[in-house]
Amino acid sequence: MSGHLLLVGAEDRRHASAHRLGRRLTLLTRVSALGTLDDLTRYERIVAVPDTAPLGEWAALARTVAAHDPVDALGAFAEEAQGHAAVVAAELGLPCHPVEVVRRAAHGPLMRARLREAGVDGTAASEVRDTADVIAFAAVYGYPLVLKPVDATGPGAVEVLRSAGDLPDALEPGRPMMVEEFLDGTEYGAEAFSEGGAHRLVCLTQPLSDPVSGVRTGHCLPTPVDDRLRAQVEAFLPRVLDALGVSDGPTHTRIVATDAGLRVVRTHLRPGGDRIVELAALALGLDLDDLWVRQVCGQPVLDGLAARPRRAAAVRFVTPRAPGLLERCYGAEEAAALEGVEAVHWLREPGSLTPGALTPESRGACVIATGATGRQAVDRSLAAAARLRFVVVCAG
Repeated sequence: MSGHLLLVGAEDRRHASAHRLGRRLTLLTRVSALGTLDDLTRYERIVAVPDTAPLGEWAALARTVAAHDPVDALGAFAEEAQGHAAVVAAELGLPCHPVEVVRRAAHGPLMRARLREAGVDGTAASEVRDTADVIAFAAVYGYPLVLKPVDATGPGAVEVLRSAGDLPDALEPGRPMMVEEFLDGTEYGAEAFSEGGAHRLVCLTQPLSDPVSGVRTGHCLPTPVDDRLRAQVEAFLPRVLDALGVSDGPTHTRIVATDAGLRVVRTHLRPGGDRIVELAALALGLDLDDLWVRQVCGQPVLDGLAARPRRAAAVRFVTPRAPGLLERCYGAEEAAALEGVEAVHWLREPGSLTPGALTPESRGACVIATGATGRQAVDRSLAAAARLRFVVVCAG
């Protein structure tokens, strides 16, 4: 396995895995990201790049590091830094996702165009500048439609427009948006690993959503699916990844099983977020982050993915529904004492502001639970989440 690992972008958990494997670590990251790291002592050197630095400066600094201490491998575990990492890797001649692959995965219209050209997924989509563009798209494809940011890695709400009455008065200036056909069906998350162009499905997850807003409120892993659907996903997913140009590394692909067949929502060049890595460790005995680090360092990992589900695991997110100042949180000990509860995490500190809206950014806590079945794991997570309380001081 490789000795000197150049890490592009700050991603504390996966960097800790690399450190535990005994790698010598150099970190190349934005100045503003340094504050997100818990332990700077694990790095042999840290190169902090101005937030506004051009890509050429990142490449030049990486060359300087490599000239003094040859780099054996490059890790890009922070999704927002993968574009920079692709440029640095090309400069140093190291394995990494090529720039065009990173861009296809991150840019919705490019992803849609590539999948359409490859005959994999014909879902209609278009970048839009204003509501007139959305109206023109709706005149061709009808409602419902999905309006969302172009950039899959950035913040921003996804809206389902069920009629012309749901159209916003205006699109937010400076935020590129896209519109696409609404995919009506059951959504799954597909966790996979690729190696040398071979793709292996690790598991399917079931996202849980608020029935009104559609905002994610949890996940369950592994989701029970029949052999026919799993076989369809195992045949479909490699076509998606091949079309996007993915040859190595983990991916998280959101797939919808529609009446017309399987369709793609988005592919990310990383394991799933929302605590899915923790769920995989509990349910499958697989540490997806550790496998990713090992693969980056040169160790084959596909043969180690043949784990049988041991149990089910679920996560439930809890959001304070009042706007104001979060004064205190309680109930964690009571929740943690319930059967099957593995962890309770507070996601907001007292003194922070709570918007009161149900969004991924406003979550206040999460509960992780296990069970013999997915239903039992979900029920246990819901029961524990109901024990959590937030005291919010509202203005006025």
